[in-house]
This record gives sequence, structure tokens and C-alpha cells, in this order.
Amino acid sequence: MSPLGERVRLGVIGFGKLGSIHAANVAATPGAELIAVCDPNPVALARAVDRHGVVAVPNLDDFLALPLDGVVIASSTPLHAEHIRAAALAGKAIFTEKPVGLNLASTDEVLQQVVDAGVPFQIGFQRRWDERYQQAKAVIDSGEIGDPVLFKCHGRDPDASDPANWGLDRNGGLFLNCAIHDYDAARFLMGREVERLCATGAALVHKGLGDLGDADTCATSLFFGGDAMALTEWSRYACYGYDIAMEVVGTRGIVQFGQQRDWMVIIRRSADGVGSVFDVFGDAYRRSMEGFVDAIVTGAPTRPGVQDARIALHLALTARQSFEAGGNTLQVEPLVPLQPAAGSDTNAERWSRQLFA
Repeated sequence: MSPLGERVRLGVIGFGKLGSIHAANVAATPGAELIAVCDPNPVALARAVDRHGVVAVPNLDDFLALPLDGVVIASSTPLHAEHIRAAALAGKAIFTEKPVGLNLASTDEVLQQVVDAGVPFQIGFQRRWDERYQQAKAVIDSGEIGDPVLFKCHGRDPDASDPANWGLDRNGGLFLNCAIHDYDAARFLMGREVERLCATGAALVHKGLGDLGDADTCATSLFFGGDAMALTEWSRYACYGYDIAMEVVGTRGIVQFGQQRDWMVIIRRSADGVGSVFDVFGDAYRRSMEGFVDAIVTGAPTRPGVQDARIALHLALTARQSFEAGGNTLQVEPLVPLQPAAGSDTNAERWSRQLFA
């Protein structure tokens, strides 16, 4: 709850599969109230009204004119930047799904407007809110496994999406749409920045992706200087269900989850596993929304924030560039943090006073 005892008023842009999850989590978050949903699809709006009794708005300007404290952006990927910009100019706190944009230039342009507006901003890397990743991070930071030297993970999705949505200009492709999560997780767990990387991939099952310059399988090696690295793998045809696993190897031990710890040979087939990302990360999605609301109320920094959004996208774009170049190892140039423009109002206390006025 806010210091004045009011609820944080939030609206959701995009009421598709993920937008409906976010809307339900907003409605269930203590101290928050789901006010409205914006979607050009009348069927989606009718579904939102039926589930939550919210104001249904097809037009973005009308939506942002409502008395909202913040917005949750779950629209299609090509619209993220436009919606983030509009929300920032309207003075709304912003939670958005990744990626912000499909290239770094447009991403930095819109995030500069966010920084200048001084509004809270959170990017939807839900792994940081997952209890398993947080426990692993606590073990690593405690020094229990020594110096972390190797991060390994895989992500396997049973859904390559509707072919109508394929295309690097529609969802960014496998690197920006999927592998980006593990690039952020690598930074989060290792506590270091990637200096160089190389990536390979192919369209092994969904051949049409290859015709569009995309892949359904990729592997990336990321190097944190000369004494630590990460190995990530993604695929989009896991018929047995959504599957993740990760481990961090240290100089004195290992922390892992999602791996079998005995000597059994395991076979998993169709319908044997967990169905979707929402089953695996349901609690993490909920906790991320609770964290967003808490940041609005308390003025605490949002996490992951603007710089995390930029760096993860930078890594994903560099990985795709390496993939397109046949797996060449490329340097990852560090990104200078965005600074507010002279004269812009980034005073969190003033923003909070306006929010609850």
C-alpha cells in the first residue's frame, strides 16, 4: 500500500496469453488495482471485462488518459518501443516485456526518454524473480562454492509459435526472443559483464525459420574476461514440455537445478513434462509484478531496470551477429549508462508525490 493508504492503479496493454497472466497477477497483488486493459482486438477486450470487470479501451491515447499510476506492456514485440515511449511521456511507471526494441539504437532512444521522464521502469526478465535462481545467487554470493567460473543452462520450448508471427522483424528471432533470458541470467548469477561471445544455430525442425534468417536451435559461449564463461542452449521443439536447467560451477563446488543428480538414464516423451513457461515460472511472474508495485510505492530501484534491458539486448544482437557470421567470436563493447538530459525531472520523491496526489 502507498503511504497514503491508496492502491497503485495499473493498466495492461495487450491482453494476449502473457498479458492475461500479468493482468491476473496485478489483480491479485496486495496494494495494486487493475483498472483497465488496452487492446485493439474487441474479443480480447471482452475477455478482459469478463474476467476482471475492468475498463476496456481499444485506443492507446484514451487508455493513457485514465488515472493510471503505471502500465504493464505485453503487446506484440514490434510495438514495445512505441508503447514505452507513450507511457513515459504520460508520466506512468512502466513494466514491459522484453525486448524493448529490435535494435540498440531505437532501444536507447526510447529508454533515454524513460530516463528523462524519471519514471520507474522494469523489464520482464522473470528468472531474476524465480526462487530457484535467487537461491542459487545467494549460494554464489556467499562464497560457498568458491569463485564462479562456469555457468551452464538450457531452455527448451515446445512452441515455435504461429508461423504467421515468424520473422526477425516480428519477434526478434530466437536470440532476442528466447536466448536473451539466459544472457541476463548469466550476468545476474555471475555478477560480471560479458566481454566477448560466439554463437551458432540452425533450423533443425522448423525449416521455415531458416528461410527467414532465424533458427529453432542455438548455442552461445559467453566469456567474462579470462577466468569465467557461460554456455547457453535454446531450442523450440521440446515435444515433451517446457524445460529449463542451470548450473554454476565454482572452484569449490557447484549449485544447480533442473538436473538429475543420480546415474539413471532418463527418457522423456510427449506429454511427460511441464506444459509451458507459465507452469515453470508462474510464481516468478507473480513475484515480478509484486516487486514492480513495491518499487512504485516505496521508491526503491526497479530490478531489472533500464541498463539490464539494454545489456541483454546488446548481447542478443551480438549473438545473432555471430550466428550470421558463422560462429565468429565477437567483442562485446560495454554500454555507457544512459544519463538524464539536462533539465529533465528524475526526482523520485517528486514523482511519488505526483503519483499519490
